[in-house]
Amino acid sequence: MPPPLDFAHFGNLRFIVEEELRYRRDPLSVDPSWRHFFDEMKPAEGAKALQALLLIDAYRRLGHLAARTNPLLPPENIPELSCSHWGLSGGEIVPCFGVLGKEKCSVAELVGSLRLLYAEEQGFECAGIVEPRIEEWMRSRIEGERLRKCTVEEKREILKQLNASELLETFLHKRYVGQTRFSLEGNETLIPLLQELIEKGAEQGIEEVWIGMAHRGRLNVLANILKQPLREIFTSFEDDLSLSLFESDDVKYHLGFSSEVVTKSGKKIFVSLPPNPSHLESLDPILLGSVRGRRGKKVLPIMIHGDAALAGQGVVYEMLQFNHLPGYEVGGTVHVVLNNQIGYTTLPKEGRSTRYCTDIAKAFGMPVVHLNAEMPESAFEIVEMVLEFRKTFASDLFIDLIGYRKYGHNEGDDPSFTQPLEYRGIRSRKPIRTLYLEKLLAEKVLTQEEAAAMESEFQRALEEAIVKEKPSSLPLEIAGEVAEEDVETKIGLEIFEKIRSTFCEVPAAFHPHPKLMPWLQKRRTEERIDWAWAEALSFGSLLVEGHRIRLAGEDVQRGTFSQRHLVWTDYETGKFYSPLSRLERESGSLELVNSPLTEYAGMGFEYGYSCTDPHTLTLWEAQYGDFVNGAQVIIDQYLVSAKQKWGTRSSLTLLLPHAYEGAGPEHSSARLERFLQLAAMDNISVALPSTPAQYFHLLRRQMLRKEKRPLVILTPKSLLRHPLCTSHITALTEGRFQPLLSDPLAIASPRRLILCSGKVFYDLIGARKVGSDTRIVRIEELYPFPIQEIEKQIAAAEGASFFWVQEEPENMGAWRWVAPQLAKWGSWRYIGRSANATPATGSHRKHKEEQAALVKQALEI
Repeated sequence: MPPPLDFAHFGNLRFIVEEELRYRRDPLSVDPSWRHFFDEMKPAEGAKALQALLLIDAYRRLGHLAARTNPLLPPENIPELSCSHWGLSGGEIVPCFGVLGKEKCSVAELVGSLRLLYAEEQGFECAGIVEPRIEEWMRSRIEGERLRKCTVEEKREILKQLNASELLETFLHKRYVGQTRFSLEGNETLIPLLQELIEKGAEQGIEEVWIGMAHRGRLNVLANILKQPLREIFTSFEDDLSLSLFESDDVKYHLGFSSEVVTKSGKKIFVSLPPNPSHLESLDPILLGSVRGRRGKKVLPIMIHGDAALAGQGVVYEMLQFNHLPGYEVGGTVHVVLNNQIGYTTLPKEGRSTRYCTDIAKAFGMPVVHLNAEMPESAFEIVEMVLEFRKTFASDLFIDLIGYRKYGHNEGDDPSFTQPLEYRGIRSRKPIRTLYLEKLLAEKVLTQEEAAAMESEFQRALEEAIVKEKPSSLPLEIAGEVAEEDVETKIGLEIFEKIRSTFCEVPAAFHPHPKLMPWLQKRRTEERIDWAWAEALSFGSLLVEGHRIRLAGEDVQRGTFSQRHLVWTDYETGKFYSPLSRLERESGSLELVNSPLTEYAGMGFEYGYSCTDPHTLTLWEAQYGDFVNGAQVIIDQYLVSAKQKWGTRSSLTLLLPHAYEGAGPEHSSARLERFLQLAAMDNISVALPSTPAQYFHLLRRQMLRKEKRPLVILTPKSLLRHPLCTSHITALTEGRFQPLLSDPLAIASPRRLILCSGKVFYDLIGARKVGSDTRIVRIEELYPFPIQEIEKQIAAAEGASFFWVQEEPENMGAWRWVAPQLAKWGSWRYIGRSANATPATGSHRKHKEEQAALVKQALEI
């Protein structure tokens, strides 16, 4: 029979103890197998050992509930944490199971140690984590008493940081009465916590720290962590018009800043706080993408969350899903929850169904440390463990810094309307700095005179930084649009042949899918190039030239429509092979990432990546164009507006399948009209290339041009295999991207001039009769609008009637964007579907009838 503690599996402890208590009352009441087990056990050792182990387990699981981590509420009374609950008394001697570093101790001594470890100033949630080695590691750090205590110098440093944090807020509150700043007061411990993360990170060899956060406490972090000059911060309160001319045009608590910070040990570390709009957690995936884009750098990402947003916003789950996914790893993120125990006016009981706002971390096996913001030393002391954890497991960890919000949602808000009792208690509390100063004075860490000198020093710095000049009154100038760069994008025939031979060569030991062989044979021999082949050739040519490419999205390796096949799967072994990988040079690389099923976080990640690595062609593909709806926050708040708001430049390319083929309202439209509505001030490019060669040159132009801006490409579906949608090799070796394509037929003196974009062109030329006097012209790039090219077409069609033809309903697509621009050349007639509440019909028969009708109308009027 095995020893009792081996037999008693840890997960069944509670059941075993209950059975043992029943056995002691009545041996015949338990199953014979258990009766035999308990008969063999030595009561003094076996039963008491199990009870002691269950007591230890209770502290590991539930100790955080009894810890003093909430400054506004007393700790909970947890019966399972009392020795009497498990039938133990304080004087009994029991095994310690390694908790105290010795074999046995009294129950009273065991409880005292467990309380200090698990139920005092820090609450740990790490029991029951899916990966046992993480739980074991955390337990060894906690119970091995590896959480160091602050030195005298560190305590003085914490006070200095709290001084800077609180005094800045009170200074702003008095100097700029009524102005919104989203004060950090009630959670000032964030500043010494961040400072220590940077200090200890630098000791680990971290070269850069990227901090993502919303507006709460942002100005404080800018001043006291990134050391942004106080004069600049105060200038933003003066509403200086010059701030909005060229580099930034947003409110002060959304702006970002980067600087080189020197640590106490003399190490230099780059710290960046990217800008963030009021869509609170939207920055999360962007920060991860930005960190991933910092190639060759050792970067520590820190995300600061609000408690209500963390629990309420779905992008948090999407972002956490990236933790260990190939193509998205960043070595682990430190999450800090700036827990004010309220969201706007909503209390936790109204804003979430879980006990903690951090309970989402449990779904991913991420440990959580709960801290009381009024006990700043506890935050300081866990930093080494947090960074060691990240270094060991390359995984995320949460720090739940529980404090409160001194004022309402902003400084002009009165929270007593909705939380009178809570704010009555908050107003009676001493500031965190005052509480900590009293503690240090009692410990004789410093004198009252020294404390006053520290305060005066920072007050002087604040006074000296006040902006005394009048705000500038420079005229606001609106930048005009600039023409696209004339970039050379053709490739030599020898490059084409090199890519073709490399791509089409199947390794000797590789077993391709049977359907791939004729597909490859076609590429080996034909001189006409389809859409997917043009894309592969553009990627291959960039790799040969030493450029980097990253393509991410759902099923991008194969392609949604089974067209791409840039990664092959061995038909017998299941191993992967990328034919273009053999073209990679030392400076160039190709990263093809099948993303999780997310658009919001997925696009956000790639946007962040493109901002920090502008030398990579970064592409995000929607499985269907309409899926871009799920990432609208990223588009509106970042992609199209970040240049104007923050001076942030992105070169992200969106690939959005778009066209009407009877696939229903969800899979027809990539919402072209929205991108055109958002296009202004040279912020993006919007294109509908209609030939493989145009697509080829467009991708190469996006990589090669110096002026970086996002590119939105509405890509085809049925045209991927359309017999007319091909290009000759010479179009790649001799041509370039053209924003407008004239009619392939030379139609002299046309009676009708049709402008269109995208797939409908092929429907029109397919139905156009021989000898027709209708000229069909394609606009390949709608923004910037090709005015000069259109003028040439108008001049060459004197006396013709003008028509705009599109597949989309009248209130969608490009019509309402192009109509006012075309009006200067005369009267234009719209031909297309009538205005509709949805993009397309769900009936394939009805779709065909509608499509045939609009094509007929366009050609026969």
